[in-house]
This record gives sequence, C-alpha cells and structure tokens, in this order.
Amino acid sequence: MPRFSYLIIALLLPLFSVCQPWKTFSDTSIAFTAKYPSNWVNKIKENKRVFFTSPSDGASDDFYENVNVSVTQNASYGTQVKIKDVIPAVLENLEKAFTEFKREGERYFKWNNADACEIIYSGRNKTNTDYPLRMTQWFCFYKTRLYTVTFTALSNTNIHTATAKKIMNGILFK
Repeated sequence: MPRFSYLIIALLLPLFSVCQPWKTFSDTSIAFTAKYPSNWVNKIKENKRVFFTSPSDGASDDFYENVNVSVTQNASYGTQVKIKDVIPAVLENLEKAFTEFKREGERYFKWNNADACEIIYSGRNKTNTDYPLRMTQWFCFYKTRLYTVTFTALSNTNIHTATAKKIMNGILFK
C-alpha cells in the first residue's frame, strides 16, 4: 500500500505545480511586468535587476535556478543599433567569460512585437567554476531600452526550464 501512495503522489505532483497560483511583478520604476509562480522568490537587486528564483528541489539542493531581467537605456538602442548587430560581440564576450564554453543554440524571434535573439550556451563561469551551467538568454531592443533576460540552471538538470520559459514568455515591456 505505501508504494501505491508514493505512485499517486508522484503522478499528481506535476498537476499541483500547474495549478499553483502565479503572482504578477510590477514596479513603476522598472519598464516591464511579469508573471511568476507563487513558490518562486522575487527580488530587485542593484541597478534594478529583477530576479525570480526557483524553490528548493530538496535537502541536497545547493543551487537555485533563476530568471533575471536587466533593462538598460540608450537613445541608439533599437534605432541605430539592431539586435542582430550586437550578437557577435555578445558571443565573443561569453566565450571569454566561460571555460568549457559550448554554444548550444541561437534563434531570432519576435518578442513583444520587437526583434529578439535567444542564445543558449553552457560552461563554467570563470568567476565561479563550482557549477557547470546552462544559460538561456534573450536580448531585445524595445523603444530605447535593451531587455536582457537570463535563465541560469545547472547544465545537468531541466527541472525548472519549462517554468522559466513561461516566465520569460510572459514578460511584457512598458
């Protein structure tokens, strides 16, 4: 009977995460809104970077996945400078910042009706080589702002990837 109970819980657990309520992040000084699961933590850090951090995956979890959003402003963004023009320099800088750098994907798409790029890569950050990471980054110029959204996870797990993509897709620019 106990095995049957564990099986029922294992089958129902994904349903609970789908049905959990989501919160809305909105701050008048930051130029976007986002929805995120109620069991994720939201923090605004220096330079108004917004972090959405995953819950613990258990007692041995010492790395919390996160989605962070950075918004910078410059009059040339989106007018003189286009997203496709900056991606080669971004990739060059990433290769310098990571050991074991591996580019896993790149695509261009529309985000909030504006041109955007997604880069997926893995490696170890040179400033902290403790963890092998997989990063998914979205870049988009909207009006005179550059939106950079980064999902950071351990490279050997995808527990929070679907939720992170849902958060990223739900970001609305102001």
